[in-house]
Amino acid sequence: MEVREAIESRRSAGIVKPDPVPRELVEEVLESAVHAPNHRITEPWRFHVFAGKGRGEFARARAETARLMAEAEGEEEEYIAGRTSRERKKAFRAPVVIAVISKGGRDEVETLENYAACAAAVQNMQLTAHAHGLATIWRTGPVAYHPYMRGFFGLENDDKVVAYLYLGYAEEIERPRRREPASAWTVWHEG
Repeated sequence: MEVREAIESRRSAGIVKPDPVPRELVEEVLESAVHAPNHRITEPWRFHVFAGKGRGEFARARAETARLMAEAEGEEEEYIAGRTSRERKKAFRAPVVIAVISKGGRDEVETLENYAACAAAVQNMQLTAHAHGLATIWRTGPVAYHPYMRGFFGLENDDKVVAYLYLGYAEEIERPRRREPASAWTVWHEG
């Protein structure tokens, strides 16, 4: 698949088949990530791969975070149970979930540039997956940024969760995506 075709045809897939993804394909997706541009070669990315039964560990952490958030918001017990159950199920939306973490930098600028590099790494991962017939969706949400999840991943002060990348084989047919052309968002400054 040509690069431009991959970029223009890739879609986020919220529903994927439960079929396992071979580890070799997951490793290839991860390898593509580390070729993203990163200022001063900081290599700020860290990956946590949850596959098969390993997703249970991720599910328990998500559920506990949802419980803590619900309790802090003063929700009633029956709502807390429903909220934790929904959050737990999210870990099983795909046969593989890759948490992408950005390491903090030596200063505010490097931390920001590290995050941008990790976002580029996620795009590389999505395009590589797409080229191999896999589907992805990039998710985070409030639970991803909660202190409990930060502890779960062992994050330090300026480290950040960039993505939970769900990976599997597409269940639904890709629909065309409507995008405005770049010219709609571009201001040219020429001499």
